Parts: sequence; C-alpha cells; structure tokens
Amino acid sequence: MAQHTPAAQAIPYLPFWRRQFYVHPIQRKYFLFTLFPLAFCAFLVILTVFAPLNVALHGSADVIERTAILQQIYLLGSRIWPAFIIAMAVCGVHSFFVTHKFAGPIHRMEKILQRVEDGDLPVAVRVRRGDDLQDFASNLDGAFKTISSTLTAIKEQQAQAAKELASLHEKAKAGLNGDVVKGLEVIGRNHRELENILANFKVPTIQAQ
Repeated sequence: MAQHTPAAQAIPYLPFWRRQFYVHPIQRKYFLFTLFPLAFCAFLVILTVFAPLNVALHGSADVIERTAILQQIYLLGSRIWPAFIIAMAVCGVHSFFVTHKFAGPIHRMEKILQRVEDGDLPVAVRVRRGDDLQDFASNLDGAFKTISSTLTAIKEQQAQAAKELASLHEKAKAGLNGDVVKGLEVIGRNHRELENILANFKVPTIQAQ
C-alpha cells in the first residue's frame, strides 16, 4: 500500500484556461446540448419565414414585387441572424462556465480514483468552494477514511501477529510449551479481532467457474 505523502496527493497541474473554463470532456456534450435548441429555432425560422418568402420571390414575375420581397429578406436576415449568432456564442461560452462547476469535481475525483486503483488512498477528498457535488465529495471522503482506518487496524494486527509468532518460535525452541499455548491463545484473540474488523465490509463471494 502506498504511503500518504503530500506529493502523492497533488492533482496534476492544468493551465489557467483549463482550470477556469474547460477541465473535462463532458463539457463538450453539454455545449452541444445548449446549442441544439437555438439551432432548431433557426431551422424553424428558415422554414416558416424565409422559405415562404423565397417561394414568393421565385413565383413572382413582377420586378417591383421581387424587389420588395428581396428587401424583406435582407431586412429580416440582417436583424435575425446576427441575434442568433450572438445568442449561440453567448450560450456556448456560458455553458462551459456553468458545467465547469461539476466538471472540475469530476476531473478531480477521476484522478483520485486512478491513484486509488494503484493502491494510493487519499488523505482527504475536497472540491473547491462553490463547485457542485459537495455532498458526493463528502461521502467519498468518508468512505476513504473508513477504508484507511480499517487498513491501518489490519496492519497493526498483522504486526502484532508477526511479533507473537516470532516470540512463539523462540519459546518452542526453548521447550517452553506452556508459554507457547498462551501465545497461541493471544494469536487466536487477534485473529477474532481481525475478523470483527473485516465483518464491517460486505465482500461479495466469487463463485467458482
């Protein structure tokens, strides 16, 4: 099991724009979700406003009428499309700032779990003030503390058992059988204590193939 050192707990450095704007690929998904309604509205505008005008433009033979229709198309386009483009740009940028509140914690927890996979339990799980997933981070922190305290207790029991076994070995060589029996009783108690510690965890049974 890896030791808990400050260096081991450091989160990999990210550039400023990544820390404040784009920190996790999940933000791309919600960026597209944000733009989809605006793109759909733009399609409806084309279908209900500009398409009929274009049909009227191509169906008219009168020059004055065609000129009037072209002016209408130009005026509508000059007012509608800039507004749509600005709205899509603002909504797209805003979506990154909004999703950053939960994408940042997700990124941090992924890095922590990658270290846990290598056997390096975190000292603490924290997210920045104002970010989402505060409760989730708190629950994860409590879970890792429970696991860490359990592993510490197991290591202490293991060290005690190793000490007792070494002592029994010396006593057996010296022919002190009564002391050997007492030592075995101590090891038995330590074993039961270890079983009680492990009983707090529901480990699934692996069925034989």
